[in-house]
Amino acid sequence: MSTRERPTGVTFLAVLQGFLGILLFLGFIALTVVSFGLPELFPHMRLIIPVRLFVVAVVLLVLALVEFVLAYGLWSGMSWAWVASLAFALLGIVFAIFSLFLRPGIGEIISLVVNLLVVYYLMQPRIHSYFGKASPGSK
Repeated sequence: MSTRERPTGVTFLAVLQGFLGILLFLGFIALTVVSFGLPELFPHMRLIIPVRLFVVAVVLLVLALVEFVLAYGLWSGMSWAWVASLAFALLGIVFAIFSLFLRPGIGEIISLVVNLLVVYYLMQPRIHSYFGKASPGSK
């Protein structure tokens, strides 16, 4: 962890991760409520849809926890948060390119551009030093 002042972009990324965590957690709550309430509305679907919805809800909860941990790591300048953010951005680029071939749209283009910007930002020497990483090209 660095003792220097946190860059504004890192603060923005940390807040964004926290916001995404909140949205995912709200999705978890909504799907949990629906999965337990749906059998009362549609008794003939008692075992099929509610179980699937609850599984998706649990996945959303896990993703929300990952977002919260990543937000904390970015906020605190933890080295692992830089690595994880870079890995997730690179995965986002791969998925965005794949999605562009399957279903081209503005959302895929925005996802690709945002993830490219995150990778570019995280690779800046000042950001490297904040997270305690050696700058690219340095020995």
